[in-house]
Amino acid sequence: MSQQRSEMIRLDLPAQYAYLHLLSETIAALLRQAGANDELLVYNVQLAAHEVCTNIIQHAYRHRSHSDNRISIALTFHHQPPRIEIELHDTGESFTPELASHPHLSEAQIHGYGLFLIRHLMDHVGYTAHPDGNCWRLVKRLT
Repeated sequence: MSQQRSEMIRLDLPAQYAYLHLLSETIAALLRQAGANDELLVYNVQLAAHEVCTNIIQHAYRHRSHSDNRISIALTFHHQPPRIEIELHDTGESFTPELASHPHLSEAQIHGYGLFLIRHLMDHVGYTAHPDGNCWRLVKRLT
């Protein structure tokens, strides 16, 4: 890969669980091509992106017909400093992340760990609601 520019891959996926493996495979390929051979790092980035998509499918699109729901994704590897940035866009319902309940780590729960995991796996997590949809921005440093 060139040391002078960023590498970007765009995906536009149906908002369905069956397509999330394409995102995971793309993250792994981009990170490996960038020289990231740490399997735990690759897995953590995949898990964080997967959790965002799961939340989009379950919550943002919960009141809409499944056939038209999409998740647009831009994966960018930046060379200096080395990092991966993932932007995910949807046109579903917005929410206020600050109002999301925190998991009780001393008690077993079935749901409620998604945002907690995303925030702990990535170096930066941003969410912005726009009139025409929502945007998540995840950043993981590779050094």
